[in-house]
Amino acid sequence: MCWAFDDDGQRLAALGEYVNAGVRADQKIIYFSDTPPDILLGELQNSGVDARRLADSGRLQFGLLPIGRLHQRMFDPVAVIDAWRQEIDAARSDGFSSLRVIGDMAWASGPTAGADRVQWYEAQVNRVFTSGHVMALCLYDRRLFDSGRLVRIAAAHPASIDPTTNWAWRPLLRMERTGRPPGLRLIGEADASNREALAATLAEVTGDLSGAGTQMTLDVAGLRFADAAAARLLMTAAGSTSSDVRITGCSVSLGKLMRLVGGEPYAGAPA
Repeated sequence: MCWAFDDDGQRLAALGEYVNAGVRADQKIIYFSDTPPDILLGELQNSGVDARRLADSGRLQFGLLPIGRLHQRMFDPVAVIDAWRQEIDAARSDGFSSLRVIGDMAWASGPTAGADRVQWYEAQVNRVFTSGHVMALCLYDRRLFDSGRLVRIAAAHPASIDPTTNWAWRPLLRMERTGRPPGLRLIGEADASNREALAATLAEVTGDLSGAGTQMTLDVAGLRFADAAAARLLMTAAGSTSSDVRITGCSVSLGKLMRLVGGEPYAGAPA
């Protein structure tokens, strides 16, 4: 999720809640930032996190990976996406339920080579998160980023939050890879705020399963709302692979919307 904040107090309040939730969920926690670890430790301690004990036990770690070669002021988004998979495997091998990450994106507002590819990276990295074994909070300081750029970056995330968000909040859109049947499950709402995230994930899943000789299912039963662009993305995904694709669980409104954007009835869609 994208967390856009206005001051350090807002950032630290969110971090305290987020890290302590990871401790309760038996997750490994990694804080990626170019700020020295000692400073980050102190901030977390002041936010109500027993950070030093967690760090000593290996439960909480700090570093630059998978930001990329940030110490060389370079950002390689493809290498970073590959590094995510390694970090997830390492966390699970160490006995943790999953991986919980904090990514301080302040570096992307500066002269780092490749920083202009952050929006593309934020959309493409969604392919890693559909496994269900990792979650991340991307920190964006609104004092450092142009508002127009932030809107575009936020759309590359399945969900965004800001200081006005209620703590009972749930992600606007969840995208989960499924194994039986193979495909993708969508839960929540798909609109302009997460369009790039949805497009990248659909392309990844259909690309993986294309030509595999198995039927692919796009399960939209949990989709409470989809705008016309999201409906068109679903139809495009269904038509872009040589595998047999079923779109299941369509609501009446989504079925009608698919017809309006030129789609044919699919399994589970109202006749």
